[in-house]
Amino acid sequence: MDKVKLGIIGAGNIARVHLESISYAKNCEVVAIYDRQPEVAKEAAEKFGVKAEESLEALLAREDIEGVILAVPNYQHNPCCLAAIAAGKHVLTEKPMALTVAQAEEMVEAAKKANVKLAVGLCSRFMAEPQIVRERVEKGEMGHIYAANCSVLRRRGAPIGWFTDKSRSGGGPLIDIGVHAIDVAWYMMGKPKPVLAKALNYAEIEHKHLKGMENYVAFEKGDVYDVEDISFGMITFENGECMRYEAGNTNNGREKDFEIELMGSKGGVQVTPLVFYGESCDGYFAEEKPQYVTTFEFTKQAENFAAAIRGEEELRTPGEDGLVVQKMLNALYRSAESGREVEV
Repeated sequence: MDKVKLGIIGAGNIARVHLESISYAKNCEVVAIYDRQPEVAKEAAEKFGVKAEESLEALLAREDIEGVILAVPNYQHNPCCLAAIAAGKHVLTEKPMALTVAQAEEMVEAAKKANVKLAVGLCSRFMAEPQIVRERVEKGEMGHIYAANCSVLRRRGAPIGWFTDKSRSGGGPLIDIGVHAIDVAWYMMGKPKPVLAKALNYAEIEHKHLKGMENYVAFEKGDVYDVEDISFGMITFENGECMRYEAGNTNNGREKDFEIELMGSKGGVQVTPLVFYGESCDGYFAEEKPQYVTTFEFTKQAENFAAAIRGEEELRTPGEDGLVVQKMLNALYRSAESGREVEV
């Protein structure tokens, strides 16, 4: 069967990650790209051997393109998604799904009405470790998962450009990198219903970028910095479970690269590196370090999107899940602004 043909909207840094990763995919390929900056689209197109379309309308009008990937700044997710759906295209949008819950709801409803697939780029679910953990949780081997801890901290990792402009990004490291840790922990827990959120956001550090450091620079420029440096908080769920998180781009402490732990009544797990904790059959402490093959999450994400378009698989990151994650993120920001715990 021919590969599913995809178009990419946006030609910046994350678009190039998609282009590279999809070049290894078994069931899909990128055939066209569009960016509001024509020279950026042309450069990416030449590098990866695809066509640079002159307009969004031209890309969406192509009959050979079945699905599109939205690799644009956060504030463009909603309008680009609605335009693609109106053109009958299946959509994989980068995270976060949108700026607001209302926008995310609009996207989910539009996809349902048009009978097209809507996926959200929560790519960490496609890593090997979360899949191993999720399988054990579903089998009940870890008992009731009652708590999760997740951390993703950078010492001086604030991106340069639109990322630090709240009107375009929706927030700082919580919505940019914290979203991955929060989502994958929630996914491994079994996706319990969130009910309450409490967050504390800080922007205390004057020097965001230090000498001798290479920072992530966005193709869409900007010099506004009105987002948090770091966020701490907790989400509680309907059956009493809790998730504690910390997410930061700028802090005077050690870096924590995607550290996630789950605690269950029958066992626990540290996700990266993968270590299961529990009891041996004869009553001793026990640790297990499974041997497994790692996966490139962006490639697996694209393959799942293409398989869902063909009706061969269910989406692992459906829009409905993205909507719940959006509700958690927006509740955390509301809590930080109000200084109170809020309902999700």
